[in-house]
Order: sequence, then structure tokens, then C-alpha cells
Amino acid sequence: MQDRPPRRVTSSRDAAEAMFKAVTTKPALIAALKEGISYCNGVYDSMTDQKGSTETVPFYFGPTPKLSVMYFVVTHTYEHYGNLVTYMRLKNIVPPSSEPAKPGQ
Repeated sequence: MQDRPPRRVTSSRDAAEAMFKAVTTKPALIAALKEGISYCNGVYDSMTDQKGSTETVPFYFGPTPKLSVMYFVVTHTYEHYGNLVTYMRLKNIVPPSSEPAKPGQ
């Protein structure tokens, strides 16, 4: 099986579905996650107050300031983390954010 999505997609939903079908191994999933995190880090690192508040990008309801989109991404990520915490607790796993601090930290 291939570990990369097809190059031609017609929407972000198609891209997500292609990635879901294409990434079938743990190493490929880890690589895809690292690639996504690297991309986001580059976007965050290059953002300035000026660019974020004056430049817009197409979003759900029309042109949206870049900082608003970035805020959405951060809050949406926390929502997913909350879902993961629920599943971890159902499996009797202590989420990393709830673990006690180690001595000396």
C-alpha cells in the first residue's frame, strides 16, 4: 500500500479522506503527524501582529483574519485533546497533563 495521499484532490475533505486511506502503518502516521506539526510551526513562526490582523484567508464564513484562523486551530486542538483524555481515562491511563510533576521539575 502507498503511504502518501494522491496529489490531486478537490477539497480539504477529499485530502483528509485520501490521507486517512493512504496512511496505513504506524511509521507513516508518525511521519504524517510530524509533517503537519512542522507545517503549523512554520506558519506560527512566520506570523506577526501586523500580518495576522490585516491579512485574510478564505475560511468557513468568508475572508477571515489569519490570527482568527490560528486561534480556531489552537482551540480546536484542545477540543481533540479533551476527547483523547476521555478515551485514556476509560482505559485507566493517566493523561500526560494530569500526571504529577516529577521531583526537580
